[in-house]
Amino acid sequence: MQRFLKGLAIFFGLSGVGVISAFAVVALLLRQEEVRVPDLAGRDIVNTIEVLSEYDLRLKVEQRLPHVTLPKGRVISQKPPPGSGIKKGRPVRVVVSLGPSETQTPVVAGVHYRKAVVLVRQAGYFPGMVSRVPSKNVKRDVVMAQDPPAATPLKKGQKINLLVSAGKKTSTYAMPRLIGRTSAEAVSIIDRMGLERRLIYRTAKNKMLTTERIVISQKPLPGYPVAAHESVELVVSK
Repeated sequence: MQRFLKGLAIFFGLSGVGVISAFAVVALLLRQEEVRVPDLAGRDIVNTIEVLSEYDLRLKVEQRLPHVTLPKGRVISQKPPPGSGIKKGRPVRVVVSLGPSETQTPVVAGVHYRKAVVLVRQAGYFPGMVSRVPSKNVKRDVVMAQDPPAATPLKKGQKINLLVSAGKKTSTYAMPRLIGRTSAEAVSIIDRMGLERRLIYRTAKNKMLTTERIVISQKPLPGYPVAAHESVELVVSK
């Protein structure tokens, strides 16, 4: 009886070892069938297929979307992510770029420069070179023209150059010295030059200056370039 029990124990013991070994072999085989997903971001479709075939994996394009920087046919993203474990023969799903989407450039001619910049950015473009030229008919800071012209098919992310009005061309003068002149003389000179004026009356600190209504300081200073309609500030004694 004892021999029988001992033999039975040995049988089950060996059976248990066999079962454990079988599980270990299966687990090992499963691990051998699993590979790490390669990084596919930025690769073109042909190269992606080649790389996946080296790992015995398949490619599945889930979606195609516009992308500002990636050219058409390049991988934007993937599932599973790079480095993940996956069984051989399984598909790796990718999103592929259609390239920058092409739309029509916005109309910004006749719009104030600041608003034009906002419109350009909202349309998916960037402000390019800004040139300013004098204009008799277009107000200062208003866009006169654009390049490419409005409604031109253009890929997003490109630049739009703007030609902006600098306003009417005006002559510049050297600011004359008005200090020491009477306010009446100074005002007459300023008016003839087509300048705006602002007079400030103050008590003269110089006790030697007894005459009232004499210009004691000025802005801009003498010799400074000024154009029509600019403002001149005079401080006059009282």
